[in-house]
Amino acid sequence: MKRMLLAIVILLSLQAAFAGSVTPETFLIHVRNSMTKHDARTSVLPHVVLTALQHGYKVIILFDDEGVNAIKIGRWYGGHTTPLDKAFLPEQERMALSARLGIPATNIPDNYGDLLRFLKGKGVELYANKVVMDLRKIGEDRFDHAVTPVAVETMVEIFEKAAVTVAY
Repeated sequence: MKRMLLAIVILLSLQAAFAGSVTPETFLIHVRNSMTKHDARTSVLPHVVLTALQHGYKVIILFDDEGVNAIKIGRWYGGHTTPLDKAFLPEQERMALSARLGIPATNIPDNYGDLLRFLKGKGVELYANKVVMDLRKIGEDRFDHAVTPVAVETMVEIFEKAAVTVAY
């Protein structure tokens, strides 16, 4: 009995010692809708990302299907902007994100495109389905390069490794 108790104590000690070196689980956000305007999906996404980060997850946002349109750079009336760049955050949303992050609201971007790049700076990985981009004729110079296009094989690996997947 004493040996078993000693073994349990040693195992728990080893687990605690190595806990800091464990790779965090992946929280995948699969964006399948265009997210082209300020709506419930677009508003909730940054809160989900920040909450997952606060819970210690590695966060990946994968743009797929209609979602690749959110990162497409348009030629008409906006030059080098995406629909997310044109979707402005309401002041109350900036205040809520400010409170969540504990930083001044003036440090929160005023549109969802800049907010996406801000989240990337916080460690969020951004990917897009390359096959869908090709099908939608989103060429090398026509998307936000904060996002990395990936092959279907890489997408499968992302899905396989994800501990949690949320679709938008």
